[in-house]
Amino acid sequence: MINSDIARIFDEIADILSIKNVQWKPQAYKKASRAIRSLSIDLKKIYNEKGLKGLDDIPSVGKNLAKKIEEFIKTGKIKEYQKLKKSIPKGFKEIMKIPGMGPKKLKKIYDKLKIKSVDDLKKAIKKGRISNLEGFGKKSEQDILKSLGLSSYATSRRPLKNVLPVAKKIVNTLKRLKFVKKIEIAGSIRRKKQTVRDIDILVASSNPKKVMDVFVSMKDVKKILAKGITKSSVFLKQGYGCDLRVVDEKIFGAALFYFTGSKDYNIKCRQIARKKGYKLNEYGLFKGKKLIAGKTEKEIYKKLGLKYKKPEERG
Repeated sequence: MINSDIARIFDEIADILSIKNVQWKPQAYKKASRAIRSLSIDLKKIYNEKGLKGLDDIPSVGKNLAKKIEEFIKTGKIKEYQKLKKSIPKGFKEIMKIPGMGPKKLKKIYDKLKIKSVDDLKKAIKKGRISNLEGFGKKSEQDILKSLGLSSYATSRRPLKNVLPVAKKIVNTLKRLKFVKKIEIAGSIRRKKQTVRDIDILVASSNPKKVMDVFVSMKDVKKILAKGITKSSVFLKQGYGCDLRVVDEKIFGAALFYFTGSKDYNIKCRQIARKKGYKLNEYGLFKGKKLIAGKTEKEIYKKLGLKYKKPEERG
């Protein structure tokens, strides 16, 4: 489903507009994002069946935002979003990933201290400039420092032998749930790389909300970084970041293929698919708009006329 992509874009638009001090629009985008995340039906399906009016009828969306969803469905992008991203420093996006650092705080540190990146923020903290800002103080400074520590730690690579047992423990916890139909570790762990950055887990379930509720409440979770209907991210007590994605069982193989990677290998396979008249992505292998494979990886390989490759052979 494209719902998570649209919701993420609307959230980012809201954040950028808040930084720019635009009134009321950010709230409209945030409300629309929440409504879209709560949908159990694909926006593409709504559009194909009911057109622009179907999107307009979604609570909190309305005609203007419906047109932006239509634009994304037709072109794969939203021009206003592309334009807004270029209007702010590139480092802002990384700063906003820091827990507790929302658009209002970001606007203040930019207006007062001209901070444009995480590096700028670290330097300002070392000089004690953040704690002197109105609305921040020592506690806020310490919270940001702690968050920065989590962020930098989560981006470092650790030996597979250390991370794999933690990933398996999470899988064993979730696979006992009756509403979890399939579950696999993805990413560089599945490719058996010697070192890995974080944990990626993929689940097939018809009740993603319940899966996410259990995932973020596990006793090993130290901090919830993001929680959505189809994707959530946490930081674990063991010092690792973990992303969980929930998809429909009929496209589990396609999602597993995509989120296993590597990125270069995925690109090569997409190119092969295009040459054969197909489209390959995390939602399946398509001939035009028709889904022709997606339930298993081997099904996709067979349709592409390729020999199955083990995850560790994919780069």
